[in-house]
Amino acid sequence: MLSQTEGSSKSETQWPFDDSVVAEAIRAFDWSSTELGPIDTWPANLLFAIDLMLGCAFPATLQWGRNLILFYNDAYIPLIGTHHPHALGQPLLSSFPEIAAIYPPFAQRVWNGERIVLEDQLFHYTSNNVPEDRWFNLSYSPVHDRDGSICGILAIGLETTRKVLAELARSTADTRLKRVLETDAVGVIFFDYTGTVVDANDVFLRMVGYTRAEIETRAVTWRTMTPPEWVKVSEEQMLKLEQTGRIGPYEKEYMLKDGSRRWMLFTGRDLGGDRIVEYAIDITRRKQAEATSQAMEERFRALVEASSDVIYRMSPDWKEMRQLQGRDFLSETAEPERTWLEKYIHPEDQAFVWTSIQDAITHQKIFQLEHRVLQADGTIGWTFSRAVPLRNKDGEVIEWFGAASDVTARKRAEEALLRSEKLATLGRLVASIAHEINNPLEAMSNLIYLAHHSIGLPEEAQDLLQLADAELKRIAHITRQSLGFYRESNVPADTSVTQLLESSIDLLRGKINTRHVKIHCQWQDDITIKAVAGELRQVFSNLLANALDALETGGQITIRAKRHHGKDGAYVRILFLDSGRGIPLETQHKIFDPFFSTKGNLGTGLGLWVTKQIVDKHHGSIRVRSRILPPTTGTAFQITLPA
Repeated sequence: MLSQTEGSSKSETQWPFDDSVVAEAIRAFDWSSTELGPIDTWPANLLFAIDLMLGCAFPATLQWGRNLILFYNDAYIPLIGTHHPHALGQPLLSSFPEIAAIYPPFAQRVWNGERIVLEDQLFHYTSNNVPEDRWFNLSYSPVHDRDGSICGILAIGLETTRKVLAELARSTADTRLKRVLETDAVGVIFFDYTGTVVDANDVFLRMVGYTRAEIETRAVTWRTMTPPEWVKVSEEQMLKLEQTGRIGPYEKEYMLKDGSRRWMLFTGRDLGGDRIVEYAIDITRRKQAEATSQAMEERFRALVEASSDVIYRMSPDWKEMRQLQGRDFLSETAEPERTWLEKYIHPEDQAFVWTSIQDAITHQKIFQLEHRVLQADGTIGWTFSRAVPLRNKDGEVIEWFGAASDVTARKRAEEALLRSEKLATLGRLVASIAHEINNPLEAMSNLIYLAHHSIGLPEEAQDLLQLADAELKRIAHITRQSLGFYRESNVPADTSVTQLLESSIDLLRGKINTRHVKIHCQWQDDITIKAVAGELRQVFSNLLANALDALETGGQITIRAKRHHGKDGAYVRILFLDSGRGIPLETQHKIFDPFFSTKGNLGTGLGLWVTKQIVDKHHGSIRVRSRILPPTTGTAFQITLPA
């Protein structure tokens, strides 16, 4: 027993419960570090209460002092699991915070001197780090000091969780059965093995239009409510019932008392005693919705097939093509294909296509792109491809659905027009070069001719003049035959933007001087990018020529070029700004259309269209701003190219 020396309020502790786990834990605990102090200083009433609590056969705790320092016996250990032995000697609520909301009122009542008995009291425990609900029959008694004051709480409990859960399960089952029979959505039918309906809930009666009195006449059977074409299906379900004791689930049309039909979903089972229960749900609206959805799907497929040459499905990351219908344009596949990029996309376009795909995935936006493809017959074609992301209910992309059209004929026509415009531009450049060079050559030829026929000219000088005349003629021939920029490679290479701008200005110098136009060049350093030099020269020449055409005599043109650094990397902006008459707002959106011209018979309408094609080819952009209202008029074309 726990006892103390007679006549003293303190004594050495004695432990008769040598086989008690908690008694051993109490003896080994360092109580000197707690508010209770060493065991040999504990008061007699505490020792007695601990002794009483340890000897209890039921789970018991002693909560000492206002801080409810916790002691418990061996029978209590299974209830607290991993809280043992850490909860020993600790404030109760710090070890079991999950009961902090409900326990303090009970404790206060005991401190007020009340004895409390609780039946089937619910506590939210955390045992072995797993939260669980547990029920107990509990007794809380105050522990008194010698002066009659209360110094602790003795709690004895008996777990009733199994009993409570069993009662709840039985009550829940009864409630569920009642709710099943009373539900507003599910019809319940009871019939015998002859197929005669012997009972039904009100829901089923409302479904089919029969009264309970009509059911009680035993004249209604499943056959009277089954359309002829569905009798075989129902008989198959009855055979299944004989073999397995269950029916369905299966769907069929049901015939109501008034002769109309409804779609229903059935499932049931054998209850024994020649009784079968069947549950029925009216699915007419769902069937109608499915029919509507199927019709819409068929119309959608027809629309896609009528407007596209290719239909494809992609995985969320586009690494796998799940299906492709090529319709003789591309080789079809019905199996997942992970090498689709190499199989279908032109090698030179693969990197560009994949970059555009990644941009669509990152921003979850529609993918659309025009690119080259390897056609089913092995030739190279062009397609305009467009794909949209399909999402689940959580907004996650689960697939991409795409359609593509064969635009090979259009692209070839555009390329032919582009070549024609290049030739026209080349012709204009040839005329400009010939004009600028041949005029001084002709003057020199005349001077040499006059000098050669001068009287008294030494023979040696005449020979030299004759040689000079031959060389001038050779220069004129070279001028007419040489157009080096036209024969430049179409492979992008390091190209000086500023040199191309300067050469474009030099080519049009005659026109510039004739109109007394001032050119303001604004760039500081040489700017180099990867580009096809001849094509960029054509862009700059087109824009400069258009600006000259828009100016009156004495106008001004400003050309700026500057390198910038943005979040997507370095880029170059080139600006052509003129002080001309401007472009009306209603025609600005048409200026890049082929064959649209504001120059009447003087223009082909292809210059700016070709310009935009070249800029797009270099993965750049071109924008226009214009003003036609005085005092400030003019037009600005801005080109942005990746550096």
